[in-house]
Formats: sequence, structure tokens, C-alpha cells
Amino acid sequence: MNSGEQLSRTILLLATDLGIGNNDAIVRALHQPTVVLVADTEVTSSFAGQVALTTTAMLARRSGHQVFVDAPDAPLIGFQPPMSGSSLHEAILSVADKMINGDTIAIGCPLLVPDIAFVFGNGTAGVGVRAKRIISVGWSNWSGTLNNWPIQSPWEDCTNPFGAMTAAALAAAEVFKISGQILLPISNGAAGFRDVFAPSNNLHFRLAPEDTPLCINVQPFDIISAGAVSNAFLYALARIDGITGAGRVFDSDRSDHPNRNRNVLLLPDAIPHPKVDTFVLPIDLNIEPIPRHFEEADLRSMANHVIVGVDDVPARWMLARGKPYWMAVGATSHFSAMSSVHYGHAACAACLHPKDEDADGPTPTVAFVSFFAGLQVAADFMLEMSGSDISLVSRQIYWTPFHPKTAVRSQVYPTPKCPAGCNASQIKRA
Repeated sequence: MNSGEQLSRTILLLATDLGIGNNDAIVRALHQPTVVLVADTEVTSSFAGQVALTTTAMLARRSGHQVFVDAPDAPLIGFQPPMSGSSLHEAILSVADKMINGDTIAIGCPLLVPDIAFVFGNGTAGVGVRAKRIISVGWSNWSGTLNNWPIQSPWEDCTNPFGAMTAAALAAAEVFKISGQILLPISNGAAGFRDVFAPSNNLHFRLAPEDTPLCINVQPFDIISAGAVSNAFLYALARIDGITGAGRVFDSDRSDHPNRNRNVLLLPDAIPHPKVDTFVLPIDLNIEPIPRHFEEADLRSMANHVIVGVDDVPARWMLARGKPYWMAVGATSHFSAMSSVHYGHAACAACLHPKDEDADGPTPTVAFVSFFAGLQVAADFMLEMSGSDISLVSRQIYWTPFHPKTAVRSQVYPTPKCPAGCNASQIKRA
């Protein structure tokens, strides 16, 4: 199994969107960027700092990039799957060679000047760093921020992991732009992507209002599909200290090597076992793996809260017919992520997607986009579980992690021709 097969979904994305017929050139471009993650002891000794560092390293490596972590070791804080170990360095090394074949995640500095360096926190760690480009990484409870060095991005030593994961996804997207720029000269669609792959001076993205509390006692939920979006959803929840609850996950597929590109909880030893087995974690968030498709008959026992990561649009219609109290859908479209929240009394997922996209073959995507979609769904789940979302209005967000300022947020309205025939659509029709 070579890295080209493991990166096949991302190769497909770049080949399709950029009009490139040379897969070997795409693989080389994905492996070429060298990134170093820099932090001081204050950051590596904080929970959020460790989450930001490790998530950036894993997302960048899952896209094939060469990753170095130049940061002091510290005791590992909390449970951070799929890593294991008692210290930060041990945790990183436990997964270092298990992302994509070829290179690994290394502790220390590269011999040559790296393409890009990320300085985590706003201390003095970035002083003296040598790189072609240096970016300061910061976060709050629910937001992530990047700024070109020496402008420093503020950070918080918080127990909330969501802002740190947001910053990590933004950083991984910025590294990926280097691969895109390498491919532009051989691209048939270069004109439309010069701005897409252009470096950003500053980036900021907020998942939820800053005063949104973390809920550690969550109500029962069902996860439909154990793919990349659902992986990211549970990756986020597993980092909430003391979280308890129960859920079920439905999926008939087995993990394979191309899944290593995007499924953030997947390690090679789980191949070719059922995907749902990856979701069994040694914490008090008990997930029951159900290795089959969710079927019409399951609607009678469906949980009040449903997380949907399945690409199949008719499957979303079927779930909407079950009229769950709350349902969230995470998805990707090329370099963009999207998520939506639906209430049983309001516009459903079928109102948002009333036509079957009828897509054949594997979905082209990339690690940080799938991760962002699942992360937003997890944040919306926290809004719901904590009681902070009092609007009870179905809504959606669509954004491109390369340029999150262009995010489009809107209400979802019922359509009279809703394929699921939800209550809101019937009122609209009347």
C-alpha cells in the first residue's frame, strides 16, 4: 500500500478541480511541503495547547506533508485519541508513522529551512525561528486565529478544546495551499485557483458564541455513518474532560487504507475491521457499534438527537421522515465544508437538499475540510446539549477553510416539495 492509494480521495479532488492528469505529480506536491510546529513550555503544558499542536500535526500529516514538532515535552493532559502515551512527545510518536506512508511526524527541527512554521501561543517561542513563512496561532474557547508573524495571535489556557481544534484546522488548510501553488503551473484550471491558494495574512473562525458552555452529560444520540465527518465529531467530543453519555453508530463499511487520509480516529491496525469499531473508546462516552446500514425500521427506535455524516441524500430524506427532535448534517463539497441543524418542528434536511445529487464513485475531499465539517457539527451539538441554542430555528453554514471570512450562514426554510414531507413543509404547502 503506497501513499498514492492512501491519498486517493485528495488526489481525485486536485485532479478534478485543477484539471491535472498526472497523479504522480499530485502525490509529489502533497509530500513536498515541510512544516514545523513551534511552542514554548507554557503552551505545551496546557491542555488546549496540546490539542492545537497534536491536531495540526495529524491533519497536516494526513494530507501527506512533512511535519516537525519543535516544542518541549510535557505530561499529556486528558484523553486524546487516537494517540497514546504519558507525555506529549510519546503521544505524537505513537501515531507519527501511522498517518500516510513515506514520511513521519518528527520531534525537532528539519535540517533545511521549512516552507512554513506555526508558532503556537503569543510568547517568545517564535523569536529566532527560521522558515520561508511564519504564522502565529491562537485560540479562545470557540475560535481559532492565524496571523502572519510577528503579529501575535492571543491564546487561552482553557479546558475547552474547540477553539484549539479550529486553529489547527485553519493551520492545516494554510499548509495545503503550498501543495496547491506547486500544482498551479501544470493545472488546466489555474486561473480560478490562484486566489484560492493565495496565502492569507490573517484568518479567524468561530464555531459558537464564546459564552457557550461545555456540556459533559450528553443525551443519547445516534451517529449515521462512521466516515470522516463522524470521526471528527467524536474526535472533538472525546476531548471534553469528564464527558458522559451513550450513543449508537451505524455503518456497514470496513476501514481501508484510503480512509487514513481523512478518518482522524483511524490507525492502520483497525484495517480491515468494521468502521464502527473505531468509535469504541475507553471513556465514559459509551458508543454502541452497529455494523450495518441504518434502515427504515430503525426509525421507530431512533434517538432524539441524530448526527448524520452520510453522503447519500436519499438516506438523509429517510432520516428526516423519522422526525427527530434535533438532527445535524455534516458534509463536504470539494474544498468547502457545510453543516446544518434541523428541528422536528422546522425545516428538515430534505428541505435543504430536496434533489438527489446522484454522485457516482468516491467523494473527492481532503482531511482538514472533512474535519471542519465534523467539528462544526460537534459544536452545534454542544449548543443543543447545553441549552444555549434557544432559537430552535433550522440553519446552515457553508464555508471554505482556505478563506473562512466568506462563510455563508443562513436559516433553512421549508419547501412545499420536501421529499420527506416534514411538518413545516406541509404547513408551507397548505
